[in-house]
Amino acid sequence: MSIIVIDNQRVHYEVFGRGRPVVFLHGWLGSWRYWYTTMEIVSRYFRTYSFDFWGFGESLTSEMPTISGYSHQVIRFLDAMGIEKAALVGHSMGGMVAMKTAIEHPERVMRVVTVGAPINGNSLSWMLKLVDRPFFAEFFARRPWLRRSLFRFFFGDSLDPEVDEVLEDSTKSTANTIRAAIHSMWRTDLTPMLGNLRVPALIVHGARDDIVNPNQLQLFTYVPMAQVVRMEQSRHFPFVDEADRFHEILLAFLQQPDPLTLSAQRTTASQGPSQPTSASSEPNNVVDSSEAMIPPPIAPPSRLRVPPGR
Repeated sequence: MSIIVIDNQRVHYEVFGRGRPVVFLHGWLGSWRYWYTTMEIVSRYFRTYSFDFWGFGESLTSEMPTISGYSHQVIRFLDAMGIEKAALVGHSMGGMVAMKTAIEHPERVMRVVTVGAPINGNSLSWMLKLVDRPFFAEFFARRPWLRRSLFRFFFGDSLDPEVDEVLEDSTKSTANTIRAAIHSMWRTDLTPMLGNLRVPALIVHGARDDIVNPNQLQLFTYVPMAQVVRMEQSRHFPFVDEADRFHEILLAFLQQPDPLTLSAQRTTASQGPSQPTSASSEPNNVVDSSEAMIPPPIAPPSRLRVPPGR
């Protein structure tokens, strides 16, 4: 376990691999652990980081969490790790944080991936909105078995039965934390900000998601920097429900050339010998979501694994 102190508060994080940095952000009730399998795969090509948001997992806090506060935590984490720019990959609440951070701090974000993210907080299911009420938050917080059951429901039938550590982390946050996080998500709407997105974005959503409405994909119809992928067999956790396909799509996106690199290549080409002017001679960094996005071969991942004894 690795610990750093940010703004006088403890933050637990883990790091795998070498290369360009990719930071994974977990969702509500979660922790870094459910990204473990994805981090293992991506760390073959990148240096992967994940940390627990304040109030979740092993990261302690004395303050009420907000989406803005978590975005600040991302930037402060990059500062603490000495990272100038990183790719962000966020699931659910973490996806909302990742998108907000990418829009407000494009100088620190190379590219951004959201998975099952509520871009408009009103897209949350009624079940999560209930937790915004003090009675339900206290009821929920005082019954660890209920949290485990809910988290198992989030993951669906594909959750391996032995991942007790993932479920255990879901019970560590207080009633105030889980309520404040839902309260902030519900009242956050990033839709008016999407026109300011200046970094490449990959938006992934399960077609069968019953936690965050899949209609969030429609918000990116006219966002030039965004690629949209709808995973037809997935619910709220595409990286579990369709793991092989998800990891192929993710790696292909992360391995795309940086837009600045493409721009430099085009400038160099324009200064050299004349080239054909047909459209086919121009680089194309827009990927149709219906096309295969296949990176170098990878071994089939396990459905979900956590590190033993961490």
